[in-house]
Amino acid sequence: MWPAPEPDCWLHPAVEVKPSLIAGEGLFARAPISAGATVSRLGGRLVSDRELTGLLADSSAYVDTINVDEDVHLVLPPGRPNGKGNHGCDPNLWWGAPYTLLARRDIEAGEELTNDYATSTAADDFTMPCRCGATRCRGLVTGHDWTRLDLRQRYGDHWTPALLNRIHRRS
Repeated sequence: MWPAPEPDCWLHPAVEVKPSLIAGEGLFARAPISAGATVSRLGGRLVSDRELTGLLADSSAYVDTINVDEDVHLVLPPGRPNGKGNHGCDPNLWWGAPYTLLARRDIEAGEELTNDYATSTAADDFTMPCRCGATRCRGLVTGHDWTRLDLRQRYGDHWTPALLNRIHRRS
């Protein structure tokens, strides 16, 4: 299990929110970002499956969350720009240290920052049509994508802890 998160989020100063061709708004690099650089640190509070289900049912607002461990989810504070990060099937960000997205490769100014949602959810009922436009676009992202050998090989250990634990148990 990762340590408790910070109460709030942090975003690299070269990142801005702009309209996205993928979906709504997205995060964009306004200056080059080097491979390995910390781009986003997520903060918020940890909740159980039951608490998350209640939040999702009771809330008329969107809830930004990632799966951290079995029966543990990080819920971001509402309205943080970090939650504007869109999915990409060949993303330029991936998971590093606790709650941290790193640049997977060098990122050019103007490029949209994406992460593969499959690396942060294993919800059985999660499905999302994908419009990322990547050559490797899967067309549909699911809560079962972590079981795909091609993704496990592509991302190595760059998954949230819950999924990394599942992957290691499966190997």
